[in-house]
Amino acid sequence: MNKKLVIGGLIILIVVIYLFWSGMKDSSAYFLTVEEFFNQIDQVQGRGLRINGDIVPGSIKWDAKNIMLTFQLTDGKKALNVRHNGIAPDTFQEGLSVVIEGKYENGTFNATQIMTKCPSKYEAKKE
Repeated sequence: MNKKLVIGGLIILIVVIYLFWSGMKDSSAYFLTVEEFFNQIDQVQGRGLRINGDIVPGSIKWDAKNIMLTFQLTDGKKALNVRHNGIAPDTFQEGLSVVIEGKYENGTFNATQIMTKCPSKYEAKKE
């Protein structure tokens, strides 16, 4: 009887470890700069990633009908095309440093999340 309990416990433990590992594998995201991303593009294509860069001025396009935001992200050397299905954060603007999370497929980074850097100091508008 003890043998059956030990074997049953081991099977449950193995299943739990497998489920934890497979869940972590799909949700883990690397943090790269735009340049690092392009240097590793073959290894990271189709995988969950986080990329940091600045929004290229003049590249933001908003399609309200389809709720689609497109823009380019740069590190000053290269630019990455980004598409996001959803609304941008309130502080999203040109030239701002952001971190995007998602996958690179077919020449475009499909962002599932956009994280903006919060200003450390809020100031009133000057009139």
